[in-house]
Amino acid sequence: MSRINIQGTIDNIKSKSNVYTPIIEAVVNSIDSITKKKIENGKIEIHLLRDTQLELDDSKPAIKGIIIRDNGNGFNSINRESFDTFYSQEKKDIGGKGFGRFMFVKYFNNVSIISVFKDEEKLKERKFDFGRKFEIIENEKISETNSKDTYAEVSLLNLKDQKSFDKNIDTIARKLLDKLLIFFLRNDFKCPLIIVKDNDGQSIVLNDYLSAENEIQLIGEKQFKLGENSDNLEIFNVKIFKMYFAGKQKSRVILTANNRAVTETNLHKYIPEFEDEFFDRIDEGSKATSKNYIIRSYVIGNYLDNSVSLERETFDFDKEISTIYNPYSQKDIESQTSIETKKLFDTEVSTRAEKKVARIKSYVSEQAPWHKSYFSELDLSNIPYNIKESEIETELQKIKFKKEQFTKSELQRLLSENGEADQDKISKAISTISEIGKSDLAHYVFNRKTVLDAMNQLLKRRDDGKGELEKDIHNLIYPMGKDSETTDYSDHNLWILDERLVFSEYVASDKKIGTKKDALKEPDLIVFDKKNSFRNGDNEFSNPLTIFEFKRPKRTTYKEDDDPVMQIGKYLKDIRQGKYEMPEGLEPIKVNENTPVYGYIVCTINDKIREFADKHQLTISPDGDSYFGFHRGYKMYIEVIGFNKLLKDATLRNKIFFKKLQLE
Repeated sequence: MSRINIQGTIDNIKSKSNVYTPIIEAVVNSIDSITKKKIENGKIEIHLLRDTQLELDDSKPAIKGIIIRDNGNGFNSINRESFDTFYSQEKKDIGGKGFGRFMFVKYFNNVSIISVFKDEEKLKERKFDFGRKFEIIENEKISETNSKDTYAEVSLLNLKDQKSFDKNIDTIARKLLDKLLIFFLRNDFKCPLIIVKDNDGQSIVLNDYLSAENEIQLIGEKQFKLGENSDNLEIFNVKIFKMYFAGKQKSRVILTANNRAVTETNLHKYIPEFEDEFFDRIDEGSKATSKNYIIRSYVIGNYLDNSVSLERETFDFDKEISTIYNPYSQKDIESQTSIETKKLFDTEVSTRAEKKVARIKSYVSEQAPWHKSYFSELDLSNIPYNIKESEIETELQKIKFKKEQFTKSELQRLLSENGEADQDKISKAISTISEIGKSDLAHYVFNRKTVLDAMNQLLKRRDDGKGELEKDIHNLIYPMGKDSETTDYSDHNLWILDERLVFSEYVASDKKIGTKKDALKEPDLIVFDKKNSFRNGDNEFSNPLTIFEFKRPKRTTYKEDDDPVMQIGKYLKDIRQGKYEMPEGLEPIKVNENTPVYGYIVCTINDKIREFADKHQLTISPDGDSYFGFHRGYKMYIEVIGFNKLLKDATLRNKIFFKKLQLE
């Protein structure tokens, strides 16, 4: 009599099993029993037992139990002893592990068996329960019976987690077929009739999926070898199916062992073009329809049979790495299976691959021309079929980064070598670095074109007849509330105003730098620069200071107090009086009467702005879109620039680069 810690055994099951696993185990046992009985009319019925309580949404009640009944040999003395023996060896010759039945009690609270078996020449009935403590078989009873034939009925009752099981009978049938399809693949075996029955009388015959209803088609068989020229030759057979109306499922490669599907991996992991479902065109007279399908590639081989784990949920060999004891990894087998599968769908896969390449080329050509030199280095075979633009950019950046790092390292190595350096290799490395630099420059220029296009849109009149807010233009040129301590040169667009401002020493944008109560509010943009001869001093009286004031595009009304020249002048006066500090707060900004100061006003040129400019004796430009001059009262150079002129001048400065990149 057995004595085993059953609950401990259940708790130690670490497989990736699910609620369908015990049903599959029971059905496989039924198939084996029918096979040993050697009958032609073998039949297995899978009865769905539902909760009697209706769901709130009027959907079908949840599944609470399953009964599997077959007309096989039943639980005769041999089968009974095998069931009662932990790690039974009874079915070792067909891959049996003697462990699968413990999946019954992992997912169901109550498991019972009733069976009619042949005892010598007489039929008898055996009933027992699957124990939960120390005995596998409990409450066993053997009695006489009036039955005419042998059978076995396994009742899996009181499902522990009813939410884990599907409700729809068609979904249940398809998932069972996924795991049992291997039995329909064998040329030397006739699978018994397998029927799924619901308590409302509805039933589905799994065999029909492959025959009458034609929802699953075997479209080809392939064979491949691994280690053909070594001592570790292994042969694998692949059966490839089309599965129609598969819902949201993906095409997969399935490794099997001992008539069980063990692992499933998406085919698009190895060949990206298998990611989406395929379609068959069906001509029906004048009308044409299509049927969607996915692909299932089932792999069979002795290497798999001999390597499957105890729970039949994984293999002993590694997923990625080959070893001395297991010369082929899961990846080795699956990748070769994918190649064999692709041969049957070469036209469809090639068409999809061409579309993918065209999509990537379009992105590079239209949105990222600076990456053109890296396109040829993309490994297109491993790029997802439905790759997003952000993912394309990431892949190209990876190539750029690797190339940049390798080239710099190689150049340093060559230059550090003792003796005469290889000039050809050095020239090649320098040339590569130059190409990377050109790519970066192209990217920078492209971004400038995008910014100018955005500015052009902001300057257009809105639907309400007004211009965009001042802050929108301001943020485009330089983020409000930021300074150059926290903003990289590549994150602002001061070049629109003046190319010399790109690498200014310190920039504050609408950022409070005043410390005294009587100081004015923060200026729109204040820029500190330094001359080449004063590079060692950051805050020196001789370093130029630039102040910008932005006005709302299309603004037409100004009060006298809104005079932008006077506003900049007041900012400058407060700065000279020491009311503003450097960003560290250690000392006032050093600006005196002799410090070069530049004031820029960016606005829409209208009559009131012209009036302000004339009042301050500024000179109008030949094109009439700006005013300039030296303000003797404030001792600063002033320029009033119209938005249109600002955009036009910035575009003109960059036009030659845009043309070189064929951006216009």
